[in-house]
Amino acid sequence: MTIEEIKAYFFSNFKDLTLLENDDDLFFMHKNNEKLPFVTLVTKDNDYDNVSNLNRDGFFRMNFAIDKETFLSKFEGLTDNKKLEAYMNLDIDFTQQDVIMPHPTYGTMNWVCIVNPSKGSFELIKEHLQTTYRKL
Repeated sequence: MTIEEIKAYFFSNFKDLTLLENDDDLFFMHKNNEKLPFVTLVTKDNDYDNVSNLNRDGFFRMNFAIDKETFLSKFEGLTDNKKLEAYMNLDIDFTQQDVIMPHPTYGTMNWVCIVNPSKGSFELIKEHLQTTYRKL
């Protein structure tokens, strides 16, 4: 999937979203929560997060929250650490493409990430996005 295809999907399937852009990173905000994004598309490494090596041409990472039960069913046992960045140093290869992983920084808040999702993976993600959206 391209960033443009993902943007088009969001705006045709989710009402009440606004897009904030900061230095080519995209933050999809819902009117009911203007502090925490619904989804982010990060397009490059920065001082706080460089584990996905996003400075490669054409790479981006999609980040979003899923429900706690689903998160635990996928990642339970990886860490008991409840602090931010708890998943960052667990030997997870965050540069992998098209693999749903715990978010390196916000995994303890049930956020996941995927680098360059394929159309097939995006189809699987849609259900999670719908569930998260309904809870906003």
